[in-house]
Parts: sequence; structure tokens; C-alpha cells
Amino acid sequence: MTVVPLDRLFVSGRERDVPMAIRSDASMPFGRFIADVAHTADAVRAAGVTRGALLCADPYRFLVGLFGMMHAGATVVVLPDGSPGTLADLRDWFEVLLCDEAPSGQVSWIPIKDGEDDSATIGALDPAKSLLEFFTSGSTGAAKRIVKTLAMFNREIATLEALWGSTANRRLVLATVPYRHIFGLTFHLLWPLASGRIFASHVDELWETLLTRDVAGAVLVTSPAHLTRLSGIDPLPEGRRLARIFTAGAPLRAGQALEAACVLGVLPTEIFGSTETGAIATRMQTVGDEAWTPLFGIRIETDDRGCMIVQSPFGPDGGPFTTADQVAMAPGGTFHFLGRIDRIAKIEGKRVSLAKLEAELVALPWVDDAAAVVLGGSPERLAAAVALNNEGRRRLDTAGTFRLSRELRQQLSPRLEPAWLPKAWRFVDKLPHGAMGKRRDADVTALFAASHGQMA
Repeated sequence: MTVVPLDRLFVSGRERDVPMAIRSDASMPFGRFIADVAHTADAVRAAGVTRGALLCADPYRFLVGLFGMMHAGATVVVLPDGSPGTLADLRDWFEVLLCDEAPSGQVSWIPIKDGEDDSATIGALDPAKSLLEFFTSGSTGAAKRIVKTLAMFNREIATLEALWGSTANRRLVLATVPYRHIFGLTFHLLWPLASGRIFASHVDELWETLLTRDVAGAVLVTSPAHLTRLSGIDPLPEGRRLARIFTAGAPLRAGQALEAACVLGVLPTEIFGSTETGAIATRMQTVGDEAWTPLFGIRIETDDRGCMIVQSPFGPDGGPFTTADQVAMAPGGTFHFLGRIDRIAKIEGKRVSLAKLEAELVALPWVDDAAAVVLGGSPERLAAAVALNNEGRRRLDTAGTFRLSRELRQQLSPRLEPAWLPKAWRFVDKLPHGAMGKRRDADVTALFAASHGQMA
């Protein structure tokens, strides 16, 4: 299929009656999208917005807000989630919130509504000046701002189309992952939009919901966390199998890849990438621990710590970007992923900052100190060792370890996504520190041995 640069989407000559999305089981034509984007752009201009944040339950509405803001000349702030804590933390970065439902809390907002002028027209954009800002958790625990241009997405989409366009041709694109994050946004929404494929304007978090739909020959955008939950599901009959599965967020185990192929009918295509660089490399596993192959136009080398340095046309200025991913180079420019050098963990495919989690724990009224670690196993578990203050110790005595751990999770939930909430807890009098005052993850992990302290 012919890929249209996203900045020229509305001047490409694409027919208005061509379907672009399936929304509430109804086909959404491209002309409807033009009218809705034009209406939103007018509303953003009228409000004088220069920086707007996006928060939508509906993927189609999300795209309307995204392009409406860009065509109004505003910078788009893509919120990682809609929790009150996130809105409070990022409130200084935007003037108004664009959303399809009234937000909670005191924040100025513009509703994304249907446009009424079906004959509306929209011009082209400057791809270098159309900006999207993402916020991810850096190694310090503070939100890290990452600026992407539409030109970066155009280059990445052209590469994806060259690699997989033939097998994704005219396929319905389904998703189980959020479109607020870079992988879901690119693979579920922007790539189909640019290539004229139809995307489903919903996200099915449960297999039970997804597999009731017409998935035959579809492309699925998912995560390893979802692919680990296929046990007990009968294999799809040949006539209902998927055409391709894209997965990203964490490395997939070979056994999980083979189970996905058995149940869904196709071996997953894994994507290695980051918000800063976009997609970096890909692989498909059959025997386990296959090397990652960089995408066209991407060069990989390592620094003296073994951390990957990426030269990518999809990243900032196309210049080298040093990641926190330690890799071992293999023949032909491929590589094996060894793990992350910083304190960003991948839990259920989500980036979880251990430093930020610790800061959120220490801010709770019953906590004096806290340390977060990831416990090994299948699946890995997020764990928190907590030194309680006097009030917290009194609560522990009356409530017990199980109830206290649930109460702490409840106190964290308004500020953190579910993947950030610890599954295992240890309550101790004092956290371990080395001679120089530094805390080692190994010492904290040792607290979770059965002979230590109180654990929930």
C-alpha cells in the first residue's frame, strides 16, 4: 500500500468515503475524520492554546485531538495515563486538556466533539515543527520529557512499511496495549492511518473480549504481559488465525512465543525500542534467545559499560543516543539484550521507575523509608521493603501484614498505574545500607527470604 506522510494526510487526495476505523462496530470514513479534526482545530485556535494535553478513552478521538492540535499550531502533550497524580505532576506542561470525557479534578478542558461541516478542508503541516511530547520515568524517578516531531514518525512508518507492509496489507489492526505510549501509538494508530489500513478504535485488555471479535487475518499490537495469559485458551481454528502479531515492552520468552503461535496462529514479531528512538530492532523466536536485528537505517554500537548507542533516523536529530540497555554484540551487527543498567524495570510491559516508586512510598503517612526491587521468577514481581514509622508500626500490629500491604497499595493507586503497585511486601525495622551509605538491590532482595522480617 502507498504510505502518505502524516503531515500531508489531508492533501493527499485520499477519498473521503474510504473507511479508516471501526468504532462501535461502525465504519468511520476518512471524510468524518477530516470534519472532526477541522472542528477541533478551530476550537483549539479559538481558545488560544499553544500547549495542550491529550486524554481520551477512544483511540479515534485521540487521533482527532492529536491532529486537531497540530493543525491549530499547538504542541501536543501525550499524557502517559489519566491518574490524578499524573495530572498534578505534569500540570505545568500544558494549558488545557483535550478529552472525550469530563476529567476529574480542577483542570481546564476542551471536549473533542464531532464536526458539522462535512465539506471542511485542511492543509498540510510542517513535519519538523509539529511536536509531540511524551513523559517517561527517568532513572531519578522524575518525569523525563521527550520531544518527537512528525518527521520522525514519518521516517519510522516508512521503514515499518518497507519491512512488513506486504503481510499487513489491507488488514484490520487490533490492539491490547495503550495508544498513549509510543509503541501503541505508532503501530496501532499512526502506521495504519498513514498506510490507509483500518484500525479498531478500541483496546481489548482481555483475551476473552478480543477473541469474540472477527480476528481472522488481522494484525494484533500487543505486549508480552498479554501473551503470557494465553494458557487455557483453545487454539484458533485455521480460518480465524491472525496474520501478524507485533509485541513490545519487554523481551518475550521462547516458550511464550511458541504458545502464542499455537493459540493465535502466528509467531510474534518482537520489537525492541524506546520512546526516544522509536523502533530499534526486531526478532522472532523459535529456539530461544535469538539475536535482535536492527531495522533498516539503524546502527548499533556500545560504550565502555556495554550500553547500547543507537544511531537512528527516528530519534532526536538523527544523532547518537546512549540507552541504559546493556547488550552483547553478535555477528552481522545483531545483538543480545543483557538487561538495563539503570533502575527502570519492565513490569507487565510497562516502564516502572523504582526510584519514583520509592519516593511515592516514603511520602505515605505510615512510611519512614522504602526500597523497591524486582524479584525473579516467572513472571517477575515488583516488591517493596518498607521501614515503618511509629504510626505505621501501630497499624501493622492491629491490621497485620496482609491488610497493611493492601492499604498501602490503595494509598498508592491514585498516583500510580496498576503495574507500579508492589505485589510482595516486607516490613522491617531498618533497611540495609552498605558502609558508604549506599543501598544494594541484592541486600534488599535478601530481605524477602523466608527467615527475614514480616512479609505479605
